[in-house]
Amino acid sequence: MSSEETFDVIVVGAGCLGVASAFYLQKNSPDKRILLIDRTLAAGQANTAMSAAAVRNMFASSTNQLLTDTSIKYFEYVQKELGYDLFFEKTGYLWLLSDEQFNHESVKTWMERMDKSGISYKVYNKKELKEMIPGLNVDFSGDEEAELMNLQEVSYGLFGADCGVLDPTRLVEYYFEEFKKMSHVKPRFGVEVEKLLLEADPKLDLPGEPYVWQKKKVNGVITNKGTLRADVVVLAVGAWTNQLLDPIGIDSMTKGKKRQLFVIHAEDKKELLELLDVKGFNELNCIPFTILPSAGVYFRPQLQERGFWIGCGDKVGRAYKYIQTDEDMVPESAYYENNMYPVLSKYFPAFQSTRPVNSWAGGYNYSPDRIPFVYLECGVLVVNGASGSGIMKADALGRIADAVYRKEAEAELFGGKKIPSSTLSIKDRNVEVESVII
Repeated sequence: MSSEETFDVIVVGAGCLGVASAFYLQKNSPDKRILLIDRTLAAGQANTAMSAAAVRNMFASSTNQLLTDTSIKYFEYVQKELGYDLFFEKTGYLWLLSDEQFNHESVKTWMERMDKSGISYKVYNKKELKEMIPGLNVDFSGDEEAELMNLQEVSYGLFGADCGVLDPTRLVEYYFEEFKKMSHVKPRFGVEVEKLLLEADPKLDLPGEPYVWQKKKVNGVITNKGTLRADVVVLAVGAWTNQLLDPIGIDSMTKGKKRQLFVIHAEDKKELLELLDVKGFNELNCIPFTILPSAGVYFRPQLQERGFWIGCGDKVGRAYKYIQTDEDMVPESAYYENNMYPVLSKYFPAFQSTRPVNSWAGGYNYSPDRIPFVYLECGVLVVNGASGSGIMKADALGRIADAVYRKEAEAELFGGKKIPSSTLSIKDRNVEVESVII
């Protein structure tokens, strides 16, 4: 690689948002030279690979409903019509809710908005849940430990059948391979972006420019392999966004947070196998992706491994992090043992005495309203703030990023639905605050 090269567009980040953006950018601008780069050695190996890889259209915000529902329908199209297996399995999503939670105004609003958007769901009562899910503990009366842990009893289940899980690596591979078929430039890996190349516009070649009185533009990236120039730089690096935008004075309006997942194998434990193979919720005859009423603990079935992935949507108490290195993403065994396991085993005694056989951690990039950002400022097109749901919004966000790049007033999502390209911007933002965050 020479010390300085020029392209039309450089896409930084080859996770789900980066490859989807690169795909649509190249598809709709076939003559453009678009370079995709990533610091890892292959596409989708950073935070995308570390996610729970679950997809749902059950959001309270109509914006998130649109982004996810169209993306999920596209994933189905890719798998069923194009024959590219994403290992997309409609396990469904099941929120276990206390009586207080279910009757809260926010949940009522959530269901009303889903009704309005045509998002299907079903409500189960306590008796039905107890009959369908073996070993589910719905009654904590007299349990002082549960009271001390602020655990709420299960009274209802809110279920979405069109939700499920997929293989994040396969999803990234689909977009990546399709992008490569069209691309004029070979993607590059092991390329670490050290900083964005911010220059005066126009350059006056004065020492120390750009000055405050000059217009400024990002004209590329400075990397460990040299300087790469482009008319537009697409930044799709999730939890590392601030590391690149902060030094040039652009506020991403997002924060990074560490998320951890722990793998439990059912193996020969009868109670866990019975829980995994629950019937009645889906055609796969397995337990849905399940969210517990307390502490943000959730689990997803892993049918290939015959086990579960356990996670936690922790909020207050876990620090936002300025994520800089892979060392920041090391999982903590004590987090499972002291935080997640006590809650999990109370609701599902089948998990008692279980220990993880594997674990990993990744970074989530949160926006204040929990709706993604897509905007172009000073030559950098930012795609971030997916708030832990980047995979399930990837297709829609890639299409919107492309529309913003081409200065189209609207982006056409899968199925012909449209959204104003400015909806996810900072300056002309027009969204509802999302309340259903796991």
